[in-house]
Amino acid sequence: MRSTWTRRTILRGMTALAGAAFAPPLLSNLGQAQAAYRTTQPDLPADFGRGKSVAIVGAGVAGLTSAYRLANAGFKVVVFEADSRYGGRSLTARPSNQDYRKWWFKKYPGTEQFPAMYADRYQEVATSPAPDLQICEFMDDDWKPDTDRDPVELFLNAGPGRIPSNHVNLIALCQEIGVALEPYFFQSMSNLIQSQTFENGAPVTFAQITYSLYAEMAQMMFQVAREGIKLKGSTGTDEAKALDNLYRLFGNLDASGAIQPNSRLGYTHLPGGWRDGGTLRDSVPLDKILASGFIGDANANPELSPGSFLFNGFNIDWQPSLMQPIGGMDRIWQQLLLQDVPATAIWNESLQTAAGTSPKVGNLVLLNTPVISIRPGSGGVTLRVNPANAPGEAGIQRHEFDFCISTAAPSLLNRLLIKEGLPQAFLNGLDAFSVKGEWGDDDPTPNLWTPAIKVGWQGKTRFWETEDEIYGGISWTTDIIGQIWYPSEDFTAHTGILTGAYNRGKPAVNYARQNNVDRITTARHGLGLLHPNAKDEVYRGMSIAWQYMPNQVGGWASDTATTSPNIYRQITTFDRSGRFFCAGDTWSYWPGWQEGAVASAYCAIAAIARSVDPLTCLDCGCFAGMKG
Repeated sequence: MRSTWTRRTILRGMTALAGAAFAPPLLSNLGQAQAAYRTTQPDLPADFGRGKSVAIVGAGVAGLTSAYRLANAGFKVVVFEADSRYGGRSLTARPSNQDYRKWWFKKYPGTEQFPAMYADRYQEVATSPAPDLQICEFMDDDWKPDTDRDPVELFLNAGPGRIPSNHVNLIALCQEIGVALEPYFFQSMSNLIQSQTFENGAPVTFAQITYSLYAEMAQMMFQVAREGIKLKGSTGTDEAKALDNLYRLFGNLDASGAIQPNSRLGYTHLPGGWRDGGTLRDSVPLDKILASGFIGDANANPELSPGSFLFNGFNIDWQPSLMQPIGGMDRIWQQLLLQDVPATAIWNESLQTAAGTSPKVGNLVLLNTPVISIRPGSGGVTLRVNPANAPGEAGIQRHEFDFCISTAAPSLLNRLLIKEGLPQAFLNGLDAFSVKGEWGDDDPTPNLWTPAIKVGWQGKTRFWETEDEIYGGISWTTDIIGQIWYPSEDFTAHTGILTGAYNRGKPAVNYARQNNVDRITTARHGLGLLHPNAKDEVYRGMSIAWQYMPNQVGGWASDTATTSPNIYRQITTFDRSGRFFCAGDTWSYWPGWQEGAVASAYCAIAAIARSVDPLTCLDCGCFAGMKG
């Protein structure tokens, strides 16, 4: 894996930067980004894979990243996607209005080559409690298509929605392919928290609870420190003064260590001019905070619970300020589709004709082409596919490849794989990932996966900004909706899209049992708990339960590497000289994150490279403890 600079790395970076001159800046309003990131991307020459072919199962972020890298390393590549859309669990819903659709394709040049990248509808499987087709009805009703003014860009990130600062493989990829990033606000002190055990369910700001808690803790530490210093006989020393200063600043205490009126808590009436001094919010006593339900359970699995409302922002992946692609999370895989690849990367003549003279990654992808079986062998991999779900055996095609990368979830892969000759540990891992029952007999999510549900809808106004001074971030509630996300873009516009519910684990199982009408009604009730006067200020709602989406099995794999390390070790056990490998966030230490999709794709590419040339990637961390 690449962890140090080589001459080829530098030359490739210079080439990428030269092309990036025509791409959007990495961070809006901060100029063109030209950072050089230390990533785990394998460093392969352009002709490394000449004469070799690779089949990739799945056109999500992992599959498209793999296709992009391998095609530009000289391999012939094809991506088989069972669904009628790209992106996998990176799904961004956009308005179905035709004028808006035309505007969007014009805004993002080149996208018209692959019109299926625009997702304005989706449908859960027939066995879902909400199997009806959902069409995105978001629309900027004030926009006039025959004018030069752009509409508010409206979208719901139904899958991933944010990028932490330590996801360097993903950030570097965004820079390289021209995906502009902007701040995403995970938390502001104006965001709300709500629980039935606090003030009869009344919502309260993060600021009022957090800084009340800081003051209470600071006062206790101030008093304990003073008593301890007295016992030591060291009053008046530099240490005593430093501790007094620390605790006073931490809790905004007065000179005697008492809690005082505190503007950190915010105002019930904002200050104004002349003698309008405003009204401070009251400090919340410690006993009420402890009984509020906002602190969370230190023994709970944070993967399956909301964690601590107050301390979630301490998590390195949930820092108060994160990033997002400008225009929606799907901009990442959309830009991947538009990347140039050599004509030699096209797998067969029909794709070559479709690609024309300037082939793109998108020309490597066959939608509506489910894989029926995968048979790895010592000399290659045989795939049986069924284009357009043709009926009967007559429609099934059989193809041979030198290598295969599967990005399917382990339980789905377990149904496709002909298992002869594969490492037994790997097969045991697939079996473990296929066990169901923990989430209830009526929920299809495997035990080691996490069910997840979202609801999105449009605000008739941006009431969260005008009424509650909320600009981005997330409000939390113990209600079944879990969270409300506020848009971190287009501040002060006249409309915007809210994530009206987001939950995982057992609450997501219970929530997903409702039909779509009831899911929206439930989300409206939850909105009313956090914004009591705004229940009628949203409309055009849609829901998605990932455990019921076609070709998916849930939101993401549970944090297997931490909670089930033996099983994680099993599913990452490959023959180092083999022909079949896996990628996707499940095969990473970043489950549920696109960083995991990219990093695991790089591991699969490195594994293929090592099979082609055993001297490649001798020190790669991907292969620790593997056979061969």
